[in-house]
Amino acid sequence: MRTFLLLLSVLGSACAGKAAQLAMQGDQQLLRERPAGSAQSARAAQPVLILALDGVSRPLLYDMIRRGELPSFSALLGEEAYFDDSFLSALPSTTMPAWVTTMTGVDPAEHGVTGNEYFVRETQTLACPAPVSFQDSAPTLSIYTDHYLDKLVEVPTLYERLRKQQPDIQIWVSMNHLFRGADKLLMAKRSLIAKAMIGLIDVPKSKAKTSRKVFANLDVAAIDSVVDHLAKETTKPDVMTVYISGADLYAHIAEEGPESARREYLREVVDPALAKLVAELRAQRMLDRMWTFVVADHGHTAVVHDAPHALGAQDGPPSVLAGAGFAVRPFKQDVDANDPYSAVLAYGGATAYVYLADRSQCASPKQPCSWKLPPRYQEDVLVAAEAFYRANLDGTNAPEMKGTLDLVLTRKPRPFAETDLPFEVYVGDGKTVPVDDYLREHPHPTYVRLAERLRGLAVGAHGERAGDIMLLTHNGDRDDKERRFYFAAEYRSWHGSPSRDDSEIPLIVANHARRKDEIASWVKHVLGDDPDQRKVTDLVLGIQAQWQ
Repeated sequence: MRTFLLLLSVLGSACAGKAAQLAMQGDQQLLRERPAGSAQSARAAQPVLILALDGVSRPLLYDMIRRGELPSFSALLGEEAYFDDSFLSALPSTTMPAWVTTMTGVDPAEHGVTGNEYFVRETQTLACPAPVSFQDSAPTLSIYTDHYLDKLVEVPTLYERLRKQQPDIQIWVSMNHLFRGADKLLMAKRSLIAKAMIGLIDVPKSKAKTSRKVFANLDVAAIDSVVDHLAKETTKPDVMTVYISGADLYAHIAEEGPESARREYLREVVDPALAKLVAELRAQRMLDRMWTFVVADHGHTAVVHDAPHALGAQDGPPSVLAGAGFAVRPFKQDVDANDPYSAVLAYGGATAYVYLADRSQCASPKQPCSWKLPPRYQEDVLVAAEAFYRANLDGTNAPEMKGTLDLVLTRKPRPFAETDLPFEVYVGDGKTVPVDDYLREHPHPTYVRLAERLRGLAVGAHGERAGDIMLLTHNGDRDDKERRFYFAAEYRSWHGSPSRDDSEIPLIVANHARRKDEIASWVKHVLGDDPDQRKVTDLVLGIQAQWQ
């Protein structure tokens, strides 16, 4: 307890308040009250476990399991598990939009969470469940204290859809960010949560060797909490999501690089901890009849830990906009209502979003802009697009931006209540080219289904939340990390790009009572021609109809 109090004492007041609130909530939150005498569960003949691994690439995980390096994973999955080789992340391949896509079954343009941080025009607020452009733990802690991410999601969750399908269903979620519609949110020990969440956001800025201990402690404690609740609770879950965050968190800052860091973390931390969960599932006679889904949100790409490569540590992007006549919103969650900004930057590793106001509505330098109207295409959007294009070409207004961007994407704006147009590639002098046409002329062999995934991000009810301009750095298109750039503070690994390394994620489906061929046939049918994260929701919802 003394260590926890010391931790609180060094934090800012908002963050300290969230950490203290989290500590008071204990190791679980009851999310749903059931009337006395009502059914406590659906008593599913085939319960469901979703093992959600943050930041774990498909080739890495499959290789380790097939080599026998992860015996607890193998015990959990059994001998007839189906390993899918086509599954992809949403775009951008970052934590919040990816997990929300997984747990809603719709694209970011529909569920509205387009990044770890993004701007909401209609409310003129920066939504930032995992801030990237500034350092503040409070928004991420508020995911658990105030259900922050739950409130940002604009569509029903998987859990709400399951409850509509089976009103008595019992759903547990362990540590995942999205839990609206579940019965219980299970937590790790309270002091560990505060330490790890602060370590997650306040990534060390120095180049000193960083320990994985704080993240390992969180994951082990989270799994221990699930095991303890399974052992002591009379009512067992029909559906349970267990979220493991540490492989991702450590990969961002590991001196040895993301490949070695994640392999060692899975082998030395996650797999031994899972052994306890596998043993308890056996003891509860759940393992042999359970459907298990192993999924992840994104992969990782090694980057250089220094300011020249970390565009979020530079003044470059704001300088580009300032040189084009825009006033940039300060990098923080809340700003004064009278702040006269006409542009907003939201960062996401390999990507950044640029939001623009109609500057004719705020002609005076001190006049606040109205964000209810879309920007003008010629006078606002193309001016900013040209500024970034020129900065990338020759360093105009920001010499440090020269040669850092792979693509500047833009589109004609529409009012936020309307369905948005797809992005096109800006090629200079006010001209744009459809993405597929551009890629035919300029092949990007490392990119996967870029145009299609961009539509899922930008074309829909909330597609404007991906910005009026989307910037894509030279990152996933380059083999040499010395030539990669990213919109964030200084890290050793990032993601967010459409590359295979960032986008190819695992989907393993297992049931000890079913043959691999019949599982494979069902999964392939559900995935169809769009094998991406949305289909996890379809698979889980389809179990009752297909297999019960």
